[in-house]
Order: sequence, then C-alpha cells, then structure tokens
Amino acid sequence: MSKWIWKFGEFEVYHNLLLHNRRQQYGYPEPVVWKLYAPEPVVNFRKKVTTDGGVVRIRACGDFSTTIGGDMPWEQTKYGGQPEITLKPGTVTISIRVAGTGTFPCLFVDGAIESDESWEADDLSQDWAPVGCYDCFQNPEKTPEVFPFSYEKIDYVKKEILSDGVLFDFGKETFARTVFFGLKDEKVSVRFGESREEALDPKWCVIRFEDTPRKTNPADEGVCPESILDGSMLPKGESGGTLSYDPHAFRYIFASDKGAEVSAEYEYLPLEYRGEFRCNEEIINRVWDVAAYTFHLNSREFLLDGIKRDRWVWSADAYQSLFVNRYLFFDRELEKRTLIALGGKSPFKMHINTIMDYTFFWIISLYDYFYTYGDEDFLNQIFPQLDEIMSFCLGRTDEDGFMREKPGDWIFIDWADMDKTGALCGEQILYARALESYSDICRITGNDDRGCRQRANLLREAIFRYFYDTEKKVFIDSYESGKRNVTRHSNILACLFLDCSEEQKKEIYERVILNDEVAQITTPYFKFYENQVHCMAGNTKLLEESIRNYYGSMLATGATTLYEEYDPEKTGAEHYAMYGNPYEKSLCHAWSASPIYLLGCYRMGVKNTGRSYSTFDVRPVLGDMKSFSGKVPVPGGCVKVSVNEEEVRVLSEIWGGTLWVKERAYPLEAGVETVVAL
Repeated sequence: MSKWIWKFGEFEVYHNLLLHNRRQQYGYPEPVVWKLYAPEPVVNFRKKVTTDGGVVRIRACGDFSTTIGGDMPWEQTKYGGQPEITLKPGTVTISIRVAGTGTFPCLFVDGAIESDESWEADDLSQDWAPVGCYDCFQNPEKTPEVFPFSYEKIDYVKKEILSDGVLFDFGKETFARTVFFGLKDEKVSVRFGESREEALDPKWCVIRFEDTPRKTNPADEGVCPESILDGSMLPKGESGGTLSYDPHAFRYIFASDKGAEVSAEYEYLPLEYRGEFRCNEEIINRVWDVAAYTFHLNSREFLLDGIKRDRWVWSADAYQSLFVNRYLFFDRELEKRTLIALGGKSPFKMHINTIMDYTFFWIISLYDYFYTYGDEDFLNQIFPQLDEIMSFCLGRTDEDGFMREKPGDWIFIDWADMDKTGALCGEQILYARALESYSDICRITGNDDRGCRQRANLLREAIFRYFYDTEKKVFIDSYESGKRNVTRHSNILACLFLDCSEEQKKEIYERVILNDEVAQITTPYFKFYENQVHCMAGNTKLLEESIRNYYGSMLATGATTLYEEYDPEKTGAEHYAMYGNPYEKSLCHAWSASPIYLLGCYRMGVKNTGRSYSTFDVRPVLGDMKSFSGKVPVPGGCVKVSVNEEEVRVLSEIWGGTLWVKERAYPLEAGVETVVAL
C-alpha cells in the first residue's frame, strides 16, 4: 500500500512551525519564544526495486524530477516532472528530487512502484536515511501538508442579546472554527472566551478580533469549508456580511453586532478512548470524564500544553502527557510526533523550550517511549538528533560533572521559591537520568554511549555527596549558597529518579512530603509527581481526597474542562486570573488530566515491567473507594480490572501479566478472567 513519504522529521518540523505561529493574544499574533526550525527546501528520495513493469504514477508537494535506471549515469533516464512513467520489467533505482519551498517536500508513488517506509531520503548532503511516513496518509489526494483533523458541526446552547452585542454560549469548552453571518457593513468586535466574563471584557479578553465583514460567501472565497455553512443556522439567501476564523478555544463568543449569527465546527483528532474507569463515587467518575475530554482537546498535531494560552508544545508538560496518553488513548503516533517536533533539527544551539530540565525530560521520554512500545526503528531514526542534543549537553557540563546555568538558559523545575544558586539539585537528578537513558538507547541501537553510563554513575554519587544533608536526612536545593534550603521539588525528584534506599525514601516522605512546614506545591504540574510519591509510599487515601477536594471543587464552579491551576479559596472570576492578568489562566490544560494516569497506574494497578508489556504487573488498590472497574490499554488489547471489598477480577487480552494480591502472585492467562477473594 502506497503512502506519502518525506525526509524523517520534516512533517513534524513543518506542522510544528505552523502551530507555533498560530497563537493569538490580546488582538495580535504571539510569536513563540524559542528557536523554531524550518523544513528542508529540496529532498531526494530513492529506492532500488525489481518490477514486472507497468505504469508508475508520481505526485509530490512541490516540483519534482525523476531519474530511473542503473547505478551509472549512462544507465539512467531522466523523466523530469512527468506524472506517469511506463517501466519495462527489471531491476532499477528510482530517484525523485522534490522541491517544496511553500510547504515541505513529500512524495507519493503508486502503480508498478509504491512509496512506503522502505524508501530512503536525503537533503542533498549525502546523509541518506529511512523516510518518515504515517499510515493515515495513504490517499494520494490528501497531502501531508494539511493535518488530517476531523470536524463536527456544533451549535450554541444559548444566545443572549446584550446592549452592545450578542453572546453565544456553547455549553462547554471547545476548539472550533467559526463563521459569523448576517452582519452589518461595519467593523465588528469578536471575542472568544473560556469564561463568560472573558468574552465580555473588551480590554482583557485574550483571543479577540476587530474586522470588517465580507460581502461575499466565505466558502466561495475559499476561506471556510462549505460544510460549516450547511444547516438551519445559515438561512438560504443570506445577504448580510460574513466573517470567518480559524479554530480557537472558547466556550463563549461575543459579537458586537446584535444581528450576528454564528456557525461552528469542532476540530479534533479522531482518537479512540481505550481506557475506562468507573467507581462508586460519581464525583470521581465526573473528574475522570472531564479529564479525558480535557486531554483530548489538547491532543492535536502534538500534545499541547493548553488550547488557548500557551497553545504551544512544552517538553516537560509533554512528558506528563505521555503518561496520560498511555492510560487513555495509547496512541503511539501522537507521542512520536510530539517527540520529533520537540527534538528540532541540527544544529541544536539552545535547550528545548530554552529550559534546561526540559531537554533532560525529552531524553528521558525517548527511552520511556521505547520501553512502552518497543519501537526500535524509531530510536534508530531519532538517534542522530538525540546524539547531537547529548553532545550539546556534554559541552555545557562543568568539570565537576554538574550542569549549571549558561547565558540564555531558563532553570525552571517548577514555579516555586527554590535556591537556584550554582548547581540546582533537581537539575542534576534529571541530568543523571538523562545520561542513563541515553546510554540505554545507545545499547539498544548499537551505538557508543561515549562514557555516559559512567558519567551518570559519577553524577549520582556527587548528588548524594553534595546535596544529601546527612543531618536533615533530606536533599537540599543548593550546596553552593550555604543556605541548606529544602523544597519538596528536589526531594520528590530524588524519590522518583535517584537510587534512594527505602530508608532514605521513608525519611524524605516523613520529613518533607508530610511536613506542612515545607512550602506546599501550588501547581497541578508538580502535584503530578507528588501524588506519585504518595501512591508509592502506600498512602491509600490521599489520591481520592485530592481528586474530591481539588478537582471536585473545581467542577463545582462550573468548569467543563480542567484548569491549569486552581485555588479553592478564590471565588468567581478570581479563578481565571494568572500572571497578573484577569483571564490569562488556561481553563483547559493537559497536565490537569493526571487523574487518568494515577487511577490507572495506582488504583487499577496496571504497570509495564518489560519491553512493550512483554511482562506487566496488575496491583489493584481500592484506596478510599468501595468499588471500581475499568480497563487499561496495552499493545494488542487491554487489561480489565474490577475490584470491590470482597474480590478482585482481572481479564487480560494479552499474555505476560501477573496479578498481585496481598503479596501473592497470580499469573494471568490471555482471555481468561482471574478472580481472587479479598
């Protein structure tokens, strides 16, 4: 079966470039704040084939020129840009050079020769490598320069005529392209709001426009698909002006023309919900459902941070989203696209997103991806870029093995008051895991790890020597300042990524995590990691309490998606403020979907323990619930888990699993339900 093919990584680079130049803020485009990469303008594709002869059909995004023949110039025939070529039987090498300066060079060949992953590509630097392709691009008429979203017409649930215009309420947060019609021939203010207050605020609404309506049908101008204009919302013979907008995030839309009507189409990635969870508490069920919808909205070309503000791809946020994806969609290609886009291209000159820890999370994510899916081909394809990024890191490592801030770096970890003097503990912990992940990938791909395993071991020893306070029995942020400052962040990362002894973990848990005198974590981003530590420590009630109190009270405010951050002490429109602006907070943020992962991993208890689930454990924990049931996606099927106060039931569709109940192991047979009394 023929597929569209391209130089590996160029599809992601192209769509990443488009994505990061679409963000709007306060009436203007908001350019990205880190280095972006552009596609190669010319790419050569080749393959040596043996055919029975016949017609070869060629399509390309861009101009192309075809050469077919043997290895020597006098054995070759040039066909230029002919879309069809007739071949005689035999063995030939087909070479097609494509130039696409307005898009990215990609190619579709069918007939006697087919384009697929067996081809090679080169940007004319004689660096041939396997092409990139996805199974969804098998239609020659649907080119990869247009991302294959799906669309569904949606209607508003309420229309409110106000003194200065009209307000449309779509009932819940969505992401849709819109057409306004029936407009007068004068400038119209259009404001997209995640909240009613935002849509009505002409000064602080984040996504807003002021435009003069067109007098012609937008579908006729090619600025809007015909499908969005179908249906009863667009009266036949409508003669008023129209405005159309690319997809944006909103629940409410305000238009300053009282006669305005609007039609909208939800734009989404057609993903299968493979994970499920239901328990005896409706509030936890609602949180799971809203988390799933929130995550789906942010699962697009790549895993986004939020669909309104920060409509960008951030590495550490994506790292958390990978966990959620594996318990909801288990979509491998979504993860691949995200990792390729974040990795950028050569030359690599700055940390990913300019943030040191985000580079480390990207490297760690690559090994986690392989461990989950067993995709060795992807590791081989991404390795040249990984190798360059590791070279960048090694070149910025100080003589003592620590990584410190350099000009242009952002030392982040989290929004918290940390002592970032000199080498920051959390950064070194992540760097050690990144070095180890790189070494593991080198072992899998047959490459020299350049001593990174040894570097990782030495760095771990140095972290314990310089950052572990033997008196406090916890980790400090910085040894260079002399302040011995203790935060939850460094100690949580130590529990998750360092080889701490069980005694050390116990001391950290009691002296830091359960210690109210240590400053609390205020972001759901790092609560994700803290909740992991709670679950690993066997604290069986805190997860449900967190879901009820934090997310449950968020939903009680009327939230239809999960917020970037939430403070139960705030009221009304105070919930929408962030970064000093009244509506800057994202009300649909991917990292807040973490209950899907936490309930799947630490309540249903399904966890991969081998390459691509060749072995896996099921360790159900009822926690503070009376019963639950659900399923976790795995390669080739799912694992269904049902627990109440009397028994555990597990049905796996694949081999390799072990059910653990009260420290006793029960091997799971594929297709056979295992029942254990409690």
